[in-house]
Amino acid sequence: MLRTPEEIALLSTAQEPGIRNPARSEHGPEEILGDFFADVSLSGQRVLELGPGHYEFCEAIARRGARAEAIELDPPVIELGRRRGFRVWPGNLLHLPSLEVEPGFDGLFCKGSNNPFWFYGHEAALRNYIAKMAGLVRPDGWLWVVSCPFSNPALPPTEFGRWLDVEAAIYRELGFREWVPPHRLAAAYYGISFEHPRLAVFTKGLPPHRWSAATLARLPWFAARVAARRAGRVFAR
Repeated sequence: MLRTPEEIALLSTAQEPGIRNPARSEHGPEEILGDFFADVSLSGQRVLELGPGHYEFCEAIARRGARAEAIELDPPVIELGRRRGFRVWPGNLLHLPSLEVEPGFDGLFCKGSNNPFWFYGHEAALRNYIAKMAGLVRPDGWLWVVSCPFSNPALPPTEFGRWLDVEAAIYRELGFREWVPPHRLAAAYYGISFEHPRLAVFTKGLPPHRWSAATLARLPWFAARVAARRAGRVFAR
């Protein structure tokens, strides 16, 4: 979320419409940390986010004592991060394998900022990309990744699914665990706003996903809020 008139003016020229929205939801980071990072201490860790948006996750882990950094291409978003005190590496995530980023991170977070269809038909290039991403992290570190697979609309659904199977197989070969949200609401609860039928969260070096007591208590409220928004109603907390 953008907090000041200066931040709103700065992001008004951002490339993505969703990033220009000053009221972009902050929902997701705390919920992800509660259910995927149970008993994981982030204090003192150096963590890299790919595509930080409004830096919601960076700020959430900074509150837990981590030192957050990010890779971003869009100049206004880069400047927002620097104003908020984060180190931001300028770069296009499509070219991640060739970016000059200081490795050795304790963790890496990416929510929808990479796309397996950048490398459609080139399995070796996709494997190299994922391996390079994992290689930015120390051997005993962690990764949390959700891809955003936008593809050519003319691509047959069977081929769309086949390429996502290729991606998932590469993650598994590299030691990642796969968690598939049981329903759309579960993905939305973690701030994953894009939709596709093969959505999956890939993690490495983290405990298995676990529904926390806080999540189980809050999901009915969240479901009611989503239903109210879709119906165009104001939902009281």
